[in-house]
Amino acid sequence: MTAALLALGVSAAAVTPASASNSYNGNKFMKGEGSFRDDWNDEGIVAEFGGYNRNSNVTCLWQKIVFWADSSDGGHRDQIDGYFGHNTTLATYAWQSTYMGPAAADGVVGKGTWAAAGTRLRDTNGNGTVDMYDGRYRDIAISRVNGIYHFADADGNDRMANYDARTCTIV
Repeated sequence: MTAALLALGVSAAAVTPASASNSYNGNKFMKGEGSFRDDWNDEGIVAEFGGYNRNSNVTCLWQKIVFWADSSDGGHRDQIDGYFGHNTTLATYAWQSTYMGPAAADGVVGKGTWAAAGTRLRDTNGNGTVDMYDGRYRDIAISRVNGIYHFADADGNDRMANYDARTCTIV
């Protein structure tokens, strides 16, 4: 596996967090409290290699960001399936290069990547709670209910951003 990571330009040190779920704070879900501005600064890792929440609703939410909200070519909704595979790794590299700079691009969604994406969370109705990811090309409706992040899957079903379950539907 190390050879595969190095072939992709990803060092093993870059993807060695704690355990499953949220590797940084142990939460089962993407969570936040108080102001939403820093909610995503400590979210867990999702990645193709290392077993980091590869099959999860959190991966599905990340794919909505890279394949839909911030995709310049009309979006790749067919890639939003909650499975972090090679295409998601490549899209993550591209997203990181664009929004964080080429030096930060490693194809792994960890603290820095979530923090960068979290700067795009918005309160569009002025009630003090998050209700949207402000994508470069398309927006994503998102909410924080009792501290847990929710989003709509491809069928419009409400899904909790869960690290341990993959229930999102694909197009």
